[in-house]
Parts: sequence; C-alpha cells; structure tokens
Amino acid sequence: MQLKPGKGLGELTFGMLPETVVAKLGKPDKTFVADDADDEVIYQYNDLRLMLTFYKHENDRLGYIRTSNPAITYGGQPIIDQPITAVLEGAMKGIKKWRTEKYDFFDTYLNEKSWIVLNVEYERIHDLEIGVPVDEDDVYIWL
Repeated sequence: MQLKPGKGLGELTFGMLPETVVAKLGKPDKTFVADDADDEVIYQYNDLRLMLTFYKHENDRLGYIRTSNPAITYGGQPIIDQPITAVLEGAMKGIKKWRTEKYDFFDTYLNEKSWIVLNVEYERIHDLEIGVPVDEDDVYIWL
C-alpha cells in the first residue's frame, strides 16, 4: 500500500465514509470508540495491521490512519521496520521539517505539514500515523 501524505493510504482516502471503507476492505475485525475522544470511531483490521479513525463531528469521515503493515511504501520504498535515518534520507528526503520527540522507549518524528508521524523503536520505524491535514485555522482540508 502506497503512503499518500495529505490524501491517505493505498485506496483509502481521507473523507471516506465507513460504508465505503467496508466495501473496499470488508468488515473490520474490531470497532470501538476511542478512549480519549468519544467522537472518534476506530475500525481495526488485524491482518492488515491497520486502524482507521472516523470523526463523528465531521460527518463520520475517515480522518486518521495508523498502521504497522510491512507492505507500506513511499516512493516505492518500504517504510515499516526500516532504519529511521535511511527513510528520512532516502524515500522521505523531500519531506522537510521533522519534529522529534524522545521518550523512554521510543521516539516520534512528526511532519505537521503532511501530518505524518513515524513511531520509532530501536532506531527502526515501528508504525506510522497519517491524518487529514489542517489549514492555518486548524480546519480540516478534505479532498
């Protein structure tokens, strides 16, 4: 599945409705409301190692994707389980301004413009998160 910053992942595009996603991927293995945001419904697909967040306050549109699927690529290059420096200097070298946050057991690399988060453990990308971008007024930019 090709990572498309600002747009989505593979055939999934930001703004899709749950029924459209189910038509493409089938019924999710698990559906739940986010612990920290009761207006977010998450669809979990175990075999795809994929979680999709739909925003109730935005007419149930797909607004956030989290995945650890090893088939994820960007610019034809694999992303998951790759060394962070190789990805930032290679496939993602065109994406500038990464903000790094260091925690005890992992690091995150965030590019706010494209709304990509790379979660890193042992200097390798463990999973990634992408969200629908927002404008300077924090309004979602839907496709």
